[in-house]
Amino acid sequence: MNAREFAMKLLRQINEEQVLSHEALAALEQSGLEPRDRALVNRLVHGTLERQWTIDRILEKKTGKPVTKLKPGIRNILRMGVYQLLFLTQIPDSAVCNESVKLTKKSGYAGLSGFVNGVLRGIARDAEAAGSKELCLAGYAKGYNEEERFCFQYSVPPELAGYYRERYPDEAEAMFEAFLKESGTAVRLNKSRGSLEDLKKVLTDEGIAFHDGLLPNTLRMERSGSPAASEAFRMGLFSIQDESSALAGNVLPLKAGMRVLDLCAAPGGKTVHAADELSVLGGGSVTARDLSMEKIERIREHAERVGLTNVTCEKRDALTFDAALNEAFDIVLADLPCSGLGVIGRKPDIKIKTGLQDIINLAEIQRGILKNAVRYVKNGGYLCYSTCTITKEENDSNCDYIESLGFRPYDVTEAVPERLRKRYRNGRLQLFPQDGTDGFFLAVYQKKDGTDEQN
Repeated sequence: MNAREFAMKLLRQINEEQVLSHEALAALEQSGLEPRDRALVNRLVHGTLERQWTIDRILEKKTGKPVTKLKPGIRNILRMGVYQLLFLTQIPDSAVCNESVKLTKKSGYAGLSGFVNGVLRGIARDAEAAGSKELCLAGYAKGYNEEERFCFQYSVPPELAGYYRERYPDEAEAMFEAFLKESGTAVRLNKSRGSLEDLKKVLTDEGIAFHDGLLPNTLRMERSGSPAASEAFRMGLFSIQDESSALAGNVLPLKAGMRVLDLCAAPGGKTVHAADELSVLGGGSVTARDLSMEKIERIREHAERVGLTNVTCEKRDALTFDAALNEAFDIVLADLPCSGLGVIGRKPDIKIKTGLQDIINLAEIQRGILKNAVRYVKNGGYLCYSTCTITKEENDSNCDYIESLGFRPYDVTEAVPERLRKRYRNGRLQLFPQDGTDGFFLAVYQKKDGTDEQN
């Protein structure tokens, strides 16, 4: 199976079988493809999903029918072809069309190969006549109203675009523009394994390009290549973690001997961060819980790679209260399941799969988990609430609930980089992708002595 066939297979899984993009792309590691071909598959799949709303509108113009009326295999072949024709520059138009026709035949649609060829060559001619891909895209958007232009330009469905333009009018356009830009991979130093200078030396010796990150314990690597393939990663010197997520660990008021509970811990970044910091401070433990054994194994492997022995992993449902843990922890981490709308840049299928009802449903689940989370915090202890999304229902509304239970905001201003402090208001930090991080929400609370957690 060549790169385009493999990309087509993954697109069908993601679009037709509702497999999550990051889970589908994980299969690349066992694909047997050469590194160059794996990179091409990743680019084709990620890019096609990233621009899919726009591509589908173009296909509807060129075919005269909704994409839902096309056979699943054909619409995904066409989507991938249009992406290459209008959003990539390295592949000749003739190669895109020829390879798409071959893929059509291999996929069992030989009778439609002429249709695929005609549609794609027509789009290639449009781009040539316009003088550039950018002008061609502008031509396809001619006659659109402002809302339609926004959706077409940033490739976002109207429901989601409307949600953000209404609730975040000053941020929406910059946010969706930022989601379409490439960024490097952020990594966080594991202090128990060495210093930042040690990490930099190992990376330099490996020929891996990087620059200082936003935080004092992070670096940002170039997008190309896999940090997980480096010797520094195998040594446990760093964990792959966006700086917004790493910030959630940096702001924790950790002290030696503390007990920490991570309620929804997979894939383990915050668990390992807290355990690593406690190890350096002189001791303390982290209990990591999640819903499946598969997730628990990922957390355990992460901790073992870093060489941490102060992590206990348990399979538990956070929606079920565990009376044995009532007021047992100094710090509870509640990084809860969410819509993930802050990480669209890395998981572009989220924007074409997530609707407003999903946001409402998830907020209700989060509230159910928080009802238990607040009861696990000792009097005087701390609750760290975070999500990788940008919705008021999942973030501010849940913080209002936490505060209604007698928890008071804990000021973490000093731990927030100065250029992000404008985002920190009333004890709540809402980051956007235009800040150079994932879209991420964070708030730390302290439980007052005598709080009635049953309210």
